[in-house]
Amino acid sequence: MSEVLLLFATLTMHDAMSRAVAHSPELRVLAAQVEQARAAAIMNDQFRPSASLSTSPGYATGLPVAVLGEVPAIATAEVHKVFYDTSARAQQLGAEADVDSAQSRLEAQRREVAQNTAELYAAVVGDQTLAASARRRVDAYQTMASQVEALAKEGRARDVDVNRAILQTASANRVLLQAQSRLELDQLRLDRAAGEHVDVTSTVDAAFNPQASLEQTEQNDPQLRSLDKRIETLQNMLGSEQRLLKPTVAGQIQYSRLYDRYGRFYNNFKPDDFSAAATVTLPVWTSGRRTAAIARVQAQLQELIATRDARRMELELNLASTSKDYDQALAERDLADRSLKVAQEGLRIAQQLAAAGRGEVNDVPMAQIALSQAEDDLASARVHVSIAEARLKIVRGDPI
Repeated sequence: MSEVLLLFATLTMHDAMSRAVAHSPELRVLAAQVEQARAAAIMNDQFRPSASLSTSPGYATGLPVAVLGEVPAIATAEVHKVFYDTSARAQQLGAEADVDSAQSRLEAQRREVAQNTAELYAAVVGDQTLAASARRRVDAYQTMASQVEALAKEGRARDVDVNRAILQTASANRVLLQAQSRLELDQLRLDRAAGEHVDVTSTVDAAFNPQASLEQTEQNDPQLRSLDKRIETLQNMLGSEQRLLKPTVAGQIQYSRLYDRYGRFYNNFKPDDFSAAATVTLPVWTSGRRTAAIARVQAQLQELIATRDARRMELELNLASTSKDYDQALAERDLADRSLKVAQEGLRIAQQLAAAGRGEVNDVPMAQIALSQAEDDLASARVHVSIAEARLKIVRGDPI
């Protein structure tokens, strides 16, 4: 293996989520895309001033004329600045919207990575309990099989009873193997997600507050924030497109050091050539392009508004659903906890009766099996609580 996990740490669920977010290759890809969008927005911003130095060595037999866009000169310094251009402004706003969209995808993926890690963490905690209880069931069935075999030797049990006990033990061993396999696989997935081996702890978070506000959830949602900003951007673009007069205003300053040999062609020749100018362009006739541009922006705006409304509805339903799931998981855990106490009491009574020489032969192992099954139910219920809690935190937008 090219990657060796050398670090061993006992991490809480929140710690594991943070490590997974920092380690995720998918998030690094999306973060790189955000930086690319930001760089593209800067590169395509036509309102940023530009300056350049150039030289245009050349030869002319008569009056010097522009060659390759420049008059032959020893050196030229030029500064260019666009002051007002609705088309350039629209492109600038669009580039900013692309940055917001890329950032929204990054935040959404960050939440997904955190939620998947939380579910893996809870699964490993539950797998550990299920594997341990499966081992105790195997021991109980083996005890029962040994007792049946002893009774068969005394002629007090049939061969079918022995075979049934052996089959039950084999079935319990298969369940144990499945539980151990799930534990190993979930542990491996969790380790790979966090980038290191994770020794899990209890998933109980006593400080968790299940109360949730829809307004706060909407404020924390990255997709909704991106939609709001893009809608604002398009509204600004629409206002620009609907203006009757949309001139383009730019300014330029240029200095050139010309060759002295051109002096013979001019009465008042100066080798230092300095010029400054502004250009104002006002479109008069666009063959319907202006109307089409307005219609396009209006359609895009309506699409984003509809998407925002759908996202708000989705957030409301998700918040209500996850809150109900959390309440049901708590109820399931409370019921499983009560069942465990009943099973513990049943085992205690069976052990007392066996110590007094009373009760059936298999009462104690049967009570042990019932207890392990109750422990399985409680472990599963706790996993469900942890997953429901993590999902509720993700929907609310709690810090990771």
